[in-house]
Amino acid sequence: MRPITNSADTLPRTSVLDLSRRIGDKQAEPYQARIAASVREAIRRGRSGAVLAPTGSGKSLLAAGAAEDAIDLGKPILVLHPDVSLLRQNYAQFQSVPVVKGAQTAFYVAKNEVIGEQPMVRNSLDADVIPATNMSLVNKLDDEEFLRSLDRFGKRGGVVLIDEGHKAAAEELAQVLSRIAHAGGSGIVLTATPFRTDGKDPLDAFGASIEHDLIDVATYDEVLATGRTVPTKFDIATGEFEAHLGTDAVRLIESAFLALLAENKSVDQASQQAFSRFFKEGASEGDKAIAALIVAAVTRIWAKCAASATLAMIHCDSVEFAKELSGYLAQEILPPGHDREAEKPRVAFVVAGEIRVWRNGAEAGLKEGEEPGRKIKRDDLLDAARAGGFDLLVNVNALGVGTDVPQTDLNILACQERSIGPVKQISGRGERAHKASGKTHQVFVDVGNSILRIFSDIDAMRRNHPERCRRQVRGLAAPIREQFEAWFDKDPSLREQIEERQRQIRLRMGEGDSEQYDDALDPTMEIGEEDTLPVPKPFAAGLMTTGMRRYDSETKKFSSRVALFCDLKEFGLYDEEAAPDLPRWLVATHDERTGAQQAFLCKTQDIARKYVAFVGIRHDGDYESASPTDKQRRFLTSLQQARPLALPWLTGFAAPANATQMSAAIDLLKDKAGLLARLLNVAAVRLVERATGAHSLRPDLRSIVLDRPNQLTPQRRDLLAAYCRLRQRFADLYPYAFGGKPTAFSVTTFDPSVLPEIKAIVANTNVRFFIIDNPEKEEQLRPSLAEGLIKSSIVAVGPKGPSEQWIRQKAGFGRHDDAARAREQSFRDYLTDLADGPVSKDHTLTITLARTEYLEIAAAKPGKELIRAMPSAVMNLLLLLGEEGGVPTPGEQVELIQDAIQKNRTDVTVPFSLPRLCARYAQRQVPAQKKVLKDLEKAATFKKNRDAYLRSQKPTSLAS
Repeated sequence: MRPITNSADTLPRTSVLDLSRRIGDKQAEPYQARIAASVREAIRRGRSGAVLAPTGSGKSLLAAGAAEDAIDLGKPILVLHPDVSLLRQNYAQFQSVPVVKGAQTAFYVAKNEVIGEQPMVRNSLDADVIPATNMSLVNKLDDEEFLRSLDRFGKRGGVVLIDEGHKAAAEELAQVLSRIAHAGGSGIVLTATPFRTDGKDPLDAFGASIEHDLIDVATYDEVLATGRTVPTKFDIATGEFEAHLGTDAVRLIESAFLALLAENKSVDQASQQAFSRFFKEGASEGDKAIAALIVAAVTRIWAKCAASATLAMIHCDSVEFAKELSGYLAQEILPPGHDREAEKPRVAFVVAGEIRVWRNGAEAGLKEGEEPGRKIKRDDLLDAARAGGFDLLVNVNALGVGTDVPQTDLNILACQERSIGPVKQISGRGERAHKASGKTHQVFVDVGNSILRIFSDIDAMRRNHPERCRRQVRGLAAPIREQFEAWFDKDPSLREQIEERQRQIRLRMGEGDSEQYDDALDPTMEIGEEDTLPVPKPFAAGLMTTGMRRYDSETKKFSSRVALFCDLKEFGLYDEEAAPDLPRWLVATHDERTGAQQAFLCKTQDIARKYVAFVGIRHDGDYESASPTDKQRRFLTSLQQARPLALPWLTGFAAPANATQMSAAIDLLKDKAGLLARLLNVAAVRLVERATGAHSLRPDLRSIVLDRPNQLTPQRRDLLAAYCRLRQRFADLYPYAFGGKPTAFSVTTFDPSVLPEIKAIVANTNVRFFIIDNPEKEEQLRPSLAEGLIKSSIVAVGPKGPSEQWIRQKAGFGRHDDAARAREQSFRDYLTDLADGPVSKDHTLTITLARTEYLEIAAAKPGKELIRAMPSAVMNLLLLLGEEGGVPTPGEQVELIQDAIQKNRTDVTVPFSLPRLCARYAQRQVPAQKKVLKDLEKAATFKKNRDAYLRSQKPTSLAS
């Protein structure tokens, strides 16, 4: 994986003037102007890389701006498209830019394609602007003159702009790009989904990476804020779908999936064909019956959502499935509440090379009154859909990239798509805003576990659990994962839907609520061959290690990957009476180049080795056979005798027998055993996560609160004890490795009848055990408990795992249902919108008030509503922190405002603790919460509009 390129570090800083730009007849949004400036600088410097911009962000405008800049800089530009429809869309935008419209233009398209109204110059790279489809270039590879023209294009400093670049990695096209690159050309990719499952990369030819050499990024949130796109509301309908099918049919579908895997199909291929086998010609009567159930189930799910839908798209996994579903849907009746209720839907079936239309239950032509049979063009169908001529478009891979029908507000994924790129592209069809219909969001319905898989993968990375997700997602650059996180976060109900779906799966598989304390291997994990599995060797008592070295061609340096294996019994973290079925091996890994650290709790050493191989540490026979040097031996001995390692539990160092052992041991012990300390910390976090059943626990976890402690399983209790012992050992290293004291930690319970074996969890450690056994202590603990829950530095655990509702009650939170969590999330979001910038590392945000605003707060009378939005919102926050007689209690914020009044300041910046505010908000009654939320929403809207106005004024003032 290449390191992420930070455009701020590699390109000159964009001036305010650059942030205001017209491209042709359109005023660019601020983010478009910023990206255009970054792309221009990349073109000027001949730099290759990618631009990440969500669906609906206006990539056609960015392409037009890139063409304008290339012409201005005296460089030709070749604009590549996956199909002619997208080419037409971009070319129409080019025609609005005078410089581009007047430039010498040539096309590479199929012979029967006519673009524009002027005579076309075809098949020439000697023009200024060359719009082309990928295949039209590939088809010229056997033409020697064409190959020479590629060389000339590259020597002229030509730029290849690859629109929807994730679809452009075919080997034949790579030959075209390599020829241009070797002659001196550069490549820039525009895409919303910059990743491929096949591992190929169109920017390889240019020595760059589509995922990690990012020229600029338009974030999901900034595009959404412009109103160009709308958020997605998810409907995880897989359980409903399976209920329609019945248990037997579901098992048959799953057996078909496993059969495909047995045929050496990839997981993605098997998922994409999950339903298609039941619709194939010659299918058995049993398969045909299941096919009928699938069609009926999808139809029912559509009918449930159709009343409020303007236009629905249904995405199938085979032509036969889509065709049968289209005919079935055409006979249905639009539900009550629909604009055309009681009528039959207008349906179109769309696949490559074939389009069919149904109206009033009968097949028809595209236009009203036209007989069926005449071939319908895709662009004509989409024009009719945009004009409101259809209710349903059923397709197979035909309505993805480049499809722009903004009325679409219902997307149904009637397949088991596992790859994140196609799913996000499909969702993008409904995310474009459409003012005429008043669309505020799109509904994305999943019937095949697609969103469950993708959410789980992205969430695993967010929670720093890369071992829980596929390699495809583990390799994503952070800005790309953040796009998906923002996409999911806009629907606060999604996580609850996911958890419910996971519960349904467990129940159906007969697992119920049974506990699993180890990390079990996934059959789809890529671990390589048996002879490439790493071989851990003794390091110290109860500890083993292995690693590998690799050469980085970019940095011209070697970097290491290290794994530390801990035998929990030999290392003394389990006592003699520990439950016999506990997982025995805890392994932590470190990648020096990326800084990634992960940990796994495994039943056997063999499973631990496979997890280590899964994260990229492999056996290197040549390196294993090399002997350490005498210099290395002396250096390691000096490290082992250093003061930080003179600890009673860190003894019995093994003499490294080969270069692998030696380099791993030195990596662990150098820098005052800093890496050893960090890996033990990572391992401790994984151990407590498995002990509590919680996820996303922070390294600075400061307390575990036990719910019904006497009912804890022996395994959970023993794992908690192992965590406390490991935390103690980590604390022994902390002053040397990190130069300070570790975070204090405690175990707490509200049950005074706690048994001695529960108290023994912290035996022989510095961990404190508290029993909160009276109302006065509970009241004293409530504020810190509430803030700890908000910061995720406190976790409550009971006999069945995390115990959220109970601990929310103890923290004084008003409600514990989904609506309460949605309000709390909205409160946090509005606070973020009001803040001057990102929340600091200590969870502090600041809000700046103008003089008139803070004076209004100071003059406020108890119970009286404030006039302005910002003072009203900030007054609510002050009252949340504490009030006496309806006015804020004295504190830092009040003192800052009083000081600003005395010194007649033009403004004052007021700091707030985000966890404290969120905790106090959650403790308020529902009516008070709703009032606060309403005021914050008004203030956030006011601030957004004010900031937009101020930005629009800055270029004018600078120019004058």
